[in-house]
Amino acid sequence: MDPSHTNADSAFTAARHPGSALSFLLALHCRHSDTAYAALLEESGIIYADAGDESLRDHGETAALATGAYHATREVARRLGEPAFEGLCHEGGARHFYISPVDQRFLLLSVFGNDTKLAIVRATAARTAVALREALAGGATPEMPPARGTNDGDFPITSDYFLALQ
Repeated sequence: MDPSHTNADSAFTAARHPGSALSFLLALHCRHSDTAYAALLEESGIIYADAGDESLRDHGETAALATGAYHATREVARRLGEPAFEGLCHEGGARHFYISPVDQRFLLLSVFGNDTKLAIVRATAARTAVALREALAGGATPEMPPARGTNDGDFPITSDYFLALQ
């Protein structure tokens, strides 16, 4: 494909957006799917990157539960003879979520309200997953927020902190 050619999916091309590519792609996902919040979850339940309504962000508890729910439901589907598992959707009274695979290691969590159509979230999640895989293959790293409970005098813990411990 000609790199100068633009189409509807060109906004989801991670290579055009250096730096915080993962958060940028998640923000695009929120905008194109009308979701309030999106997060890239690592298989262990860690938030690798996120975007959207910060009031929906927590510090991992929900991510760990969402990841566990996805894997448990996928296993139930497999045991019932359904090898294809494309995602997990929960419909609440006012808030809903959809969890879909990005690759073998990552999941995409999309949180949305009553005015958003699940079909749009699913379609956009599929396009976003492709772009996220490309960004991850290109070396995109997590954008870690400051550690929970830090004060102005505390230092934020970033990925560089963990690399220095090795």
